[in-house]
Amino acid sequence: MIVDTSQAERAGIFARYGRLERAAPYPVLAVALATVILYAAMIGWGLPHATAADRIKTFAIDDVLPLGALAEMRSSFIEPGPNRNVNYPWLHYFLTAGAQAPYLVYLRATGKLAAPAADYPYGLADPVSALRGLTLAGRFLTVLMAAGIVIASWRFSSTLWGRRAGIIAALLTACNYLLFYYGRTGNPDVPAFFWTAWGLVVFASILKEGLTPKRAALLGALAGLALATKDQALLVFFPVGCLLLLESVGGIAAWRPRLRLFLLFAAAAAAAHVAGAGMLVDPARHIAHIRRLFSPEWHLIATAGGSWPTHPATLAGAAGLAAEFVERLADAMSWPVLVAVAAGVALAWRKSRRTLVLLTPFPMLVLLLTLPTGIVVLRYFLPLTLIAGSFAAAALASIPRPAVRSLLVVACLAVAIAYDAGLAYEQHHDPRGYAAEWFRERTLPGMRVHYFGAPESLPRLEAGVVSRQAPGSENWMESSRFAPRILERLGADGPDFVVVSPDWTSRPGMLHSAACPPEVFEALENGSLGYRLEARFEPKPLWSGIIRPPRLDYPHALPVRIYSRANMEISSNGAAAE
Repeated sequence: MIVDTSQAERAGIFARYGRLERAAPYPVLAVALATVILYAAMIGWGLPHATAADRIKTFAIDDVLPLGALAEMRSSFIEPGPNRNVNYPWLHYFLTAGAQAPYLVYLRATGKLAAPAADYPYGLADPVSALRGLTLAGRFLTVLMAAGIVIASWRFSSTLWGRRAGIIAALLTACNYLLFYYGRTGNPDVPAFFWTAWGLVVFASILKEGLTPKRAALLGALAGLALATKDQALLVFFPVGCLLLLESVGGIAAWRPRLRLFLLFAAAAAAAHVAGAGMLVDPARHIAHIRRLFSPEWHLIATAGGSWPTHPATLAGAAGLAAEFVERLADAMSWPVLVAVAAGVALAWRKSRRTLVLLTPFPMLVLLLTLPTGIVVLRYFLPLTLIAGSFAAAALASIPRPAVRSLLVVACLAVAIAYDAGLAYEQHHDPRGYAAEWFRERTLPGMRVHYFGAPESLPRLEAGVVSRQAPGSENWMESSRFAPRILERLGADGPDFVVVSPDWTSRPGMLHSAACPPEVFEALENGSLGYRLEARFEPKPLWSGIIRPPRLDYPHALPVRIYSRANMEISSNGAAAE
């Protein structure tokens, strides 16, 4: 097998593992329950305020909620839709729709969903409350998966390093900054992490106790489900599969039974992926998804987003990319934990070099995604934090003096909790919430609001207020070319208000979306377009300095600037006069 152990050693492993399973679940289940309670209490950030067709999205970028999963199920089982979202595989859409199904039954039974329709208001009597309910149902599924990841983290580390390391790893995972953010959204990253985490649990058992038919099939099934949720799971399971294959053909005497076990792993992975990706019910969708992944247009869009810097293909660019890689890894885990990871790797090099094969997903990330694109995407570290955190937990658990060990664990957790608290505070004081209150007091039905870029960046507006993207700004990648036309149409159309915020296309520090050309932003600022800056709302950080939450891939608390027509008087009771 991958690890050769003597019969006596294996008996000892099984004896310790049996004692560990009897002793450890209670504190770990308490940590998982605390994760559910804390995360669930905070899933209300950025809920949609669906008073119009362009206000149905949450604040979270790449969120399939509230209607993305239901739309895909409608297209798969009822009637194909013209504009399908094939950016992700099918499985998470299916599971999310399943989580939303009881609420849909409730809406139908109470008469709040008369005749489902594909267009706004979708047959809903109250789309505002209904879409909020659908969003909460989908997010709660993610919360449960996040708690499952915490338990998987314990199983993974306790299998490798023992009970104490397992509990420390569970605590580190529960407080992880990336999990704390994505574990409360409808983004597919946490669901993919869930399947990957439990696959790593099985792989840890293989490393410690050997490869069996049951473990080979279970590992393959989990790999297939993870890949059917998000393609980036390949970063973990491609090297895992290679390690199993090398082990299968590495020994002459027993290569045939070992190769059979590898083929069992591959067959289980293929079967789970075919089923999870929906190829049995909607193969055309998965084909479209694969084409999307390899299309030049998609690659251009994926790497052109302004939220992360791009490094050129030069020696200096490679050095900058390497430095940013380490910096963003520290953002994903915090510097104290990253130092503990280094100590854990050094400890494994001295005592258990076999376990270092678990680090192979890190070079895979560099080779498959970081070097080809020249960018470092923070959320791609999410499933790798379980592996790195396990080495950190091993180092912390190995400290012989309990007082020193406890102090260092508390220090690591304190920094992570400070990140989480800062993120929660900024989300609670999201400027779009204050801008929504400002609009609610100063707008009347029929007033018009123009905005640039993603609708998710727009503050919540009440029913009757008309909102639309500024004419000519729809193509953000070429908006500068159309700046004169945008200026002309915006001036001629004369909406009552213009809203400017950064979004996922904005470079760090930009105050506006890339869909708003600099010339247009300058004209709004200096008043030459006939507008004046009426209100400005900025993020409110809880901390400053090194304990301020690291920058996510996309801004989560957006500054908002509201411009009104210069000849319009605004009052707080909703009246406006020229």
